[in-house]
Amino acid sequence: MKKRTLLALGLVTATVALSSCNSMPKEINVEDIKEETLYMRSDGSGQVAYVEDFKEKYLNLDELKGYISSELSVYNKKYGEKAAELSKIELNGGKVRAVLTFKSAEVYTAFNSKKGENNTKFPTVAEALSEFGELTFTEAGSEDDIKKAADEVLTDKYNIAVIEGPMLFQTGNKIKYYSGGTLDDEHHIRVDEGNKAVVVYSK
Repeated sequence: MKKRTLLALGLVTATVALSSCNSMPKEINVEDIKEETLYMRSDGSGQVAYVEDFKEKYLNLDELKGYISSELSVYNKKYGEKAAELSKIELNGGKVRAVLTFKSAEVYTAFNSKKGENNTKFPTVAEALSEFGELTFTEAGSEDDIKKAADEVLTDKYNIAVIEGPMLFQTGNKIKYYSGGTLDDEHHIRVDEGNKAVVVYSK
């Protein structure tokens, strides 16, 4: 069973439970974090939330915070000021919760790859069609679970994300089509461990 831990990187792996609502929040609320969650916001920036048991006697919260900030500084040097930030971190009830903010999907992908976790990617249309061209997609929100061919939905009109579980994927703009995963509502799709989803959402 795959276990992801940010403590291995000096970070904390986690997830966020987010409520269904029509008006999406600007930021993830650290107090609400219950599972690992990736939130791609309407402006193209993203947040990732982590939660994990924290019982390390050799490391305190301030040291962990400093380590995370140091790790993220690498991306600020490469992608510009505030490209990657530790937005929030707290220790409560033996669990540490953290929210990291990235200015773009590109920066988040670079961070995720360095951790050795290629569980999320944002392919180009050509890449998506090459890898997922045989898939059938479900139209989100359709009462009859309307199906679409890949070449109908994998277009420049939409954003495309490939999510490997366990992950809760949240979007600021509406999810339009998906293949794999469990759609909670027009902004949230859940992907269980060992599974993958291709999510097509509005720009």
